[in-house]
Amino acid sequence: MSLALFDLDHTLLDGDSNTLWLDYLVGHGHLPAAVQKQQADYMARYAAEKLDIADYLGFHLQLLSQRPLAKWLAVRADFMAAEIVPRISPAARDAIALHRTKEHRLAIITATHSFLSSAIGELFGVPVIAPRAEVRDGYLSGRIEGALCFREQKLTCLSAWQESEGLGDDVIGARYFYSDSANDLPLLEAVSHPVTVNPDERLAALAQQRDWPILHWRCA
Repeated sequence: MSLALFDLDHTLLDGDSNTLWLDYLVGHGHLPAAVQKQQADYMARYAAEKLDIADYLGFHLQLLSQRPLAKWLAVRADFMAAEIVPRISPAARDAIALHRTKEHRLAIITATHSFLSSAIGELFGVPVIAPRAEVRDGYLSGRIEGALCFREQKLTCLSAWQESEGLGDDVIGARYFYSDSANDLPLLEAVSHPVTVNPDERLAALAQQRDWPILHWRCA
């Protein structure tokens, strides 16, 4: 049995789901415009491979902690239809379909918190390995439960998921991983078939040096 893993933002999606989400919330009057500047600052740190992922996830989830989860679910459904579905490229859908025809097990593995990423996974019909947003008394608490699923921790989260699914290393053969970011080098280097998609500058250079595939999945 083979396993095909996909990063989410700038890989399966032509864009960043967290940025799109905040832009949508500001545009619809749910949040002040100041959060967009904060998001841009975090994205600059991410690109420089200096992001404090716990701080970043806390920033996003605290913004949602003042309303009942049920109210955010309705907003999220509208956001998915308006902003996420149009950002899924035909090439991304084709890649998922190709691995399905080969009867590979599929999973999305992402640092994007589960409140967003789980809903995107449902669009693909693919399970998601992601930081779990804690819910208490019907509210997002603003905290993460468990591992953060970022950089080296993606390996930890993947191992835990495989164990929960009964997919030990003796069961899995080839492992594919599609990603855009040098932040994902620990997992790219751990799989048998690393594939770069819309790679950032550092990852593109490394992919050329190591003869890794370089794909471009963009929406028209």
